[in-house]
Amino acid sequence: MTKRGIGFAIVCTFLMLGPANADTIAVIGTGGVGSALGPHFAAAGHTVVYGSRSPETSEVQALVKETGHGATATTQATAAKNADIILLALPWAPTKAIVEGLGDLDGKIIIDPINALAFGPEKSVGLAATPSAAELIQAWAPGAHVIKAFNTLTRAFMVDSTAAGGPITIPLAGNNAEAKARVAALVEAVGLVPLDVGLLDHARAVEAMGQLYVAQGYQGRTRYEFQLRPR
Repeated sequence: MTKRGIGFAIVCTFLMLGPANADTIAVIGTGGVGSALGPHFAAAGHTVVYGSRSPETSEVQALVKETGHGATATTQATAAKNADIILLALPWAPTKAIVEGLGDLDGKIIIDPINALAFGPEKSVGLAATPSAAELIQAWAPGAHVIKAFNTLTRAFMVDSTAAGGPITIPLAGNNAEAKARVAALVEAVGLVPLDVGLLDHARAVEAMGQLYVAQGYQGRTRYEFQLRPR
């Protein structure tokens, strides 16, 4: 068999069997971020379960159908209970109550893409979580592995990363190296470039990047994407 034929066979086997380390991923929230990333995760071979306050609604069921690959929807707590990885695709305000209502999260990976922002006069944009949203989430779920990721780009580039015209870097901050590696694989599945920027306290800087990113658009400035080049 030629090299090309061998490569094709490997790809076909991957598509039939899925990735060796397939996870069950609970996407908590079915808005912009959840509906953008969930289908990518499912297409990469993971089992996606959407956690919603109203999983039976036509909107949620339409998302399940669009996602395909065996995706389902259920309540937030049930989705989290059976998941290896949890994506908090939520606005900041209800996050504490939702996290505390998800049950036992010990040993689970929590991906935090949230920008906790305060909008003030004259279109000012400030950070609304101290010391950072990610560190607060870690305090609310102390046995979980919280990884900050996906907060420095718009939904449009989560859906189609090629639309940016070049690579987009996704900084990852977290205390557990294995958890960061697994999240990095999910970042790559979306067509983005993961970059480990250190421990979870570095989420403060990553969230400041998100603050700057949002402010550029909110204040009518020219938008840009982050492309960080390790050396």
